[in-house]
Amino acid sequence: MKKILLFLFMLVTTTTIAQNKDYLLSLDGIGSLKLGMPFVELEKVLNSKIILKVINVDPVVLVETIKVKYKGIDVEISLWKRQDYIAVDGISASSPLCKTKSGIGIGSNKLQIIAAYDGYHIDAKPLFEYEGDNKPKRIKTKSTVTVKEAEEGYAIIFNLVNNKVVSFDILPIYDDEE
Repeated sequence: MKKILLFLFMLVTTTTIAQNKDYLLSLDGIGSLKLGMPFVELEKVLNSKIILKVINVDPVVLVETIKVKYKGIDVEISLWKRQDYIAVDGISASSPLCKTKSGIGIGSNKLQIIAAYDGYHIDAKPLFEYEGDNKPKRIKTKSTVTVKEAEEGYAIIFNLVNNKVVSFDILPIYDDEE
């Protein structure tokens, strides 16, 4: 009996770890969804054929956003048409299943993010809305925390409402002014 219980415990633990890797949030993606991933590989990971409505239909348009299911969660993926292929350029989600290695996810607060990413470039700022006179007005309940390894590169943008994470975006951030 003890051997059966031990076997079941090991099976459940292994299954739980495997499922967590599917939703592991990192600077380069969620689980096996990665920034820069070619479109053909994206279809394999999602195990479905994706019909594009803009890219390859309008020769001028180079970007498109699609809404898909990845391992049972809703994900929004930005695609970018490069010279010879289409690639993933951004990933957005708001599932509580997605968490970083240190446990940051939906419901985490600003201080937890800052503590978990000590040594990274962190940019915490409020959001603004523009009224009729085009003067920015700070939205007191909304803010973002951007985390990246260097000044430029892949980043996670945690979107907060009342100091709690409600969604996140993973995307490349580069300074085009150079």
